[in-house]
Amino acid sequence: MTEDLLTLEHMNSGVVFYHEADERAYFEWLERIPSVSSVNGEGERGLVVRLSCHPEKDDLWQLLALGFRYSLDMRPFARFETEANRDWFCDPQMFWHDAVFGCLT
Repeated sequence: MTEDLLTLEHMNSGVVFYHEADERAYFEWLERIPSVSSVNGEGERGLVVRLSCHPEKDDLWQLLALGFRYSLDMRPFARFETEANRDWFCDPQMFWHDAVFGCLT
């Protein structure tokens, strides 16, 4: 697995925090996801989240929930599709499907 597959950039683009506790909750949630190894601001790359391994089901669900809750660009999460998770991750009925796999315009 290359670093590019395990690195999410601009994880702060478009995020609106409505209170400092909301901002704290965002970062605490990110840092509690077991596969997340680091969360750092890196200039033009914005907030960069590095994963120590490919996210398993619960970690991926958390990333999806966090992305949806904070209106992140979720298209980069599509890289986490595997044969093992395809049946639920790519299900068009799931709340994240269009945000992750929708057509790019």
